[in-house]
Amino acid sequence: MKKKLLLLAFFSFFTTIYAQSDYKSILTVSAFTPFRDQRYNVGYMRKINERWWIGGELGYGTDKITPVNIGNFEGKNRIFEIKPEVFYSLAPQSRLKHFVSAEAFYLQQTGKDVSGTYYDENDVYYSFSSADYKRTKYGLNINYSILLHKESSWFGFMPKIGFGIRQRNVSYTNMTGREVDDAPRDGLPFDYQLNQQGSNLGFNFNVDMKIIFKF
Repeated sequence: MKKKLLLLAFFSFFTTIYAQSDYKSILTVSAFTPFRDQRYNVGYMRKINERWWIGGELGYGTDKITPVNIGNFEGKNRIFEIKPEVFYSLAPQSRLKHFVSAEAFYLQQTGKDVSGTYYDENDVYYSFSSADYKRTKYGLNINYSILLHKESSWFGFMPKIGFGIRQRNVSYTNMTGREVDDAPRDGLPFDYQLNQQGSNLGFNFNVDMKIIFKF
């Protein structure tokens, strides 16, 4: 019994000291990407000084490892993403931290023997029974985020919103069973354009909610 009380007291003391320490690192986990983007994103932020932080994020996903599948393809898919980022704190002395950041990103998605529908470069809509698929996307975002937490807690949230530019390249190889199909009339129009064949330079919108762990 005494040993248990001593262990409890030690744990409570350690937790108090740890919680009140000046944290310099933040681990982030995206709450949106497993449901929205079919991948898991985990990141890390490191404090350099009162104003500047550096960080990065890695994302990975395959078919059937995320809670939902909202893709337009059936088959084996794999997604990899990397996002280095530099943060500037707008109010370093405030408990409610505000960050502006510049984020470069690169994403690659590959599909093996997938089936589904797509637009070609001439906006003709097709269905196909099998193909190998590759999508790359890279660019730069300017983001704004807020660190929502208690100073005495190691846990919190960080909503994030941003915009930028991106280059997207989509290609299909080894395609079989391709047929002209009726273009979709329901759903969000841009959702179907994500798989359009060819290269496209455009606007990128970024919104996320991070679960954070301070240490």
